[in-house]
Amino acid sequence: MEYITASDIKRYGYCPKIIYFTHVLHLEERVTEAMEYGREIHREKHVQPLIAKIKPSKILRNYELKSDNLKITGKPDFILVTKFSEYIPVEVKWAEEEFKGEVRRDHKYQIGAYALLIDEAFKTTVKRGYIYYLRSKRIVEVKITSSLKKEVMRIIKKIYSIVNDEVEPKVKVGKSKCENCGWRKYCRGGWV
Repeated sequence: MEYITASDIKRYGYCPKIIYFTHVLHLEERVTEAMEYGREIHREKHVQPLIAKIKPSKILRNYELKSDNLKITGKPDFILVTKFSEYIPVEVKWAEEEFKGEVRRDHKYQIGAYALLIDEAFKTTVKRGYIYYLRSKRIVEVKITSSLKKEVMRIIKKIYSIVNDEVEPKVKVGKSKCENCGWRKYCRGGWV
């Protein structure tokens, strides 16, 4: 199996069944209009207020990262590098935060995965990341803690377990989460 991606970690955070659909059954997600738009909006103009605040000495765009140790890859929208050599992953999402000012759990896991990749690639320790939510026009900071990194490593193991064992995970998620899911037609429910 090829390495999993930071996006797979985000998908697992949304619903573990997505990993089974993509990596075991090799199914493709139904592409929605919102998804198409979301692919087009990763422009620097959205994060200009953050760039102005942090004043990075370098901005890496869509920088490919790979960890042979963790067996994951990823390409954050931006990595801001400060004059103090702090590396900060930034993602632009066509979504809204969970609650006002709160990062969605699946997005937090994705930023955590980028932090692990950056730690290894640049021999550093990432302490924060940011997500720009386009719908609410809000930039939200994600504190990168050791517990978040441990949780992401646990998720990586669970993803590889789903793929290697080829067993569909049993999950319980809120029905509202399933209503707009691109995988709904393959899913056998699991609503609470």
